[in-house]
Amino acid sequence: MPVAVMAGAWLEGAREPGAVRLEAGAREGGVGGSGQQRGGRQAMVLPWLLLGTACRAVLGSVEAALCGLKSIKGNHHNFYTAISKDVTYKELKNLLNSKNIMLIDVREAWEILEYGKIPGSINIPLDEVGEALQMNPTDFKEKYNEVKPSKSDNLVFSCLAGVRSKKALDTAISVGFHGAQHYAGGWKEWVTYEFSEKKQGN
Repeated sequence: MPVAVMAGAWLEGAREPGAVRLEAGAREGGVGGSGQQRGGRQAMVLPWLLLGTACRAVLGSVEAALCGLKSIKGNHHNFYTAISKDVTYKELKNLLNSKNIMLIDVREAWEILEYGKIPGSINIPLDEVGEALQMNPTDFKEKYNEVKPSKSDNLVFSCLAGVRSKKALDTAISVGFHGAQHYAGGWKEWVTYEFSEKKQGN
C-alpha cells in the first residue's frame, strides 16, 4: 500500500472507536485535567505527523522522478547536438557552392602546401584557432586576409581526417561559436570523393 494511502487510513482511523480507546488510554496515564489534555493532544497529533511524513515522501518521489526526466532530456539533447555538429561531404559541398560558409583548415601551413586544400578554405593552424576567433576584426583581416566570422555565421573546420578539426570545433564552441561544425572526413575523404566524381564525369 502506498505511504500516502496508509497515512490516510491512519487519519480516518482516528475517528473510529479504536482511536477513542487510544485517546482514553492516554487519558488514563495522565493526572487530572492536564493529563487528559496532553493525552488528547498526543492522540490528535499522531495521525497528522504520519500524514506530513507521507506527503514529504510522496513529494520527494515526484521531485526525484522530475530530476530523472530532466537528466534524460539533457542527455538526449547532448546526443543530438553531438551528431548535428558533423558535416558530410555532400553537405559541405552544398555549403561551399552557396558561398554561405567559412571553411577553416586547421592543418599546418606546410601540409597544405604539400598536399593541397579544399577550394574556398582558409588556413588557421589548430594552435591559433582560439586566439584567432577572439581577435578584433581588423587584426583578423590583416593576419588571415579574410573577414572575421561572426558567431552567427556558418563556420566549419576541417583537417586531414577529423581529429584536429574536432578539437578546433570544441575550442570555437568554448568561445561562443555555438553553431560551428566540422567536416569529420577531412582532406582524405574530400580527395577520395573528388577523384571518384571526376572519374565518373570522364
